[in-house]
Amino acid sequence: MTAPHPSLPAWRCSPGRQLPPYARDLADARARDLVPALRQVVVYLDRWPVAPVTALGLAICCPPGTHPARLDWRYLAALSVLVVASPGIPAERLRLLLGELVAARPKRLIVLRPGGVPVAEFVISDAGSKEVQP
Repeated sequence: MTAPHPSLPAWRCSPGRQLPPYARDLADARARDLVPALRQVVVYLDRWPVAPVTALGLAICCPPGTHPARLDWRYLAALSVLVVASPGIPAERLRLLLGELVAARPKRLIVLRPGGVPVAEFVISDAGSKEVQP
């Protein structure tokens, strides 16, 4: 990761929180009022993305053993957020992450469950309404 130029604003985390892995460049860009080209970010729960940029968009993760409330998610405001939740992740852990992401006020929040049923589930739709309660 690259450090922002000293004259450019850098992201400041909320007290007691830190950025998730792979999020520094995105958060610093958001501090400068920039958005990703696709306006979409993928959050991997309890697994590492294969690369910081995927076909679905920028990729960050909530690592195993990290409580979602200890991470700063605010830079995801007004973006579409796709959460990749692999089979076997405890429902309570997914609920905790979704609660934190809803608080960040994304434009859209969708859970993708590779190999699961349903495969995709809208939590916040394009219209900004909550489809399900996390």
